Amino acid sequence: MRQAKIVTADRFSVESTPVPRLQGPGELRLRTAACGICSGDLMPWYLQRKAGSVLGHEVVGWAADVGPAVTGIRPGDLIFVHHHAPCMDCCECRRGAFVHCPAWRQSKLDPGGMAEWIRVPAGIVQHDCFPVRDLGVEQAVFIEPLACTVKALSRLPVLEGSTGMVVGCGVMGLLNIAGARVRGAARVVAVEPDETRRRAALAFGADAALTPGEAAETCRHLADFVVIGPGHPDIIVNSLDYVRPGGTALLFTPTPTATLTALDLGELYFREVSLVPSYSCGPADTRLACRWLQDGLVHPERLITHRFDLEHVQEAYDTARGGGPALKVLVTFPPGGSP
Repeated sequence: MRQAKIVTADRFSVESTPVPRLQGPGELRLRTAACGICSGDLMPWYLQRKAGSVLGHEVVGWAADVGPAVTGIRPGDLIFVHHHAPCMDCCECRRGAFVHCPAWRQSKLDPGGMAEWIRVPAGIVQHDCFPVRDLGVEQAVFIEPLACTVKALSRLPVLEGSTGMVVGCGVMGLLNIAGARVRGAARVVAVEPDETRRRAALAFGADAALTPGEAAETCRHLADFVVIGPGHPDIIVNSLDYVRPGGTALLFTPTPTATLTALDLGELYFREVSLVPSYSCGPADTRLACRWLQDGLVHPERLITHRFDLEHVQEAYDTARGGGPALKVLVTFPPGGSP
């Protein structure tokens, strides 16, 4: 089969490799249908750490080989599969902190979504993998990113009737806008320097879309919650000024490891501003995201701006990294074929 391996932070190589084989009765093999490029997979500091691996975790595929111990999945089913899965039994899982489960952190797809065939280990098959009904490939490929929005918004204390702001209007910012409206936010203001993306924010549910300069002038202490997309210290600090006393700032993206953000904790203390991070998502989040899509509450397929085949994966990542009018970039795979 063909797979795309990351060589350096900005270079990919497409190579031939053996098709992964099932290693146990509870496993599954998928023929990849599509894989989205995650905005988190565009951060140079993160990509450098992943050199030598096959990226791709926003993935759906067709069930090809189903282990004899797998239930509820038949060959030919369109399958959503998460890139990690918790054990559902440890103390972290019992308190709902699935991303901190040791099994979640150790699990992974073989080799990753940027490959023609994927082996899904038994733990993922059991706990965060399911057939997708009533959705097409280009809707189902959004289950994982939308689930990150579902989880993030669930960490906010109140959404019904609230005023929120979303800083950064790439594809995840747009999903956060749409999710906030689904969860009952009364007003959502987008903050984005790029004009094309400001227009996209308005089309995807924002009541207003402002430049950072406009927001600094008009939105001081405006919002019950602010979802901060870019993991940049200056943007984080500026965005905190949008939060009203007693409000919440949601950190949606990490800053680079060892990069410090200068915060006036005394000022935040007396304003009682909560800082809440949100990392990835768990099984309940992926299932709720799927229901949102099935119920037509969010239509993320409208955000797909570019499609590439695997042989052009370098161009796909370069396009996604360019930002601006490039929102969701997919790598798509032709149907058919056998290992």
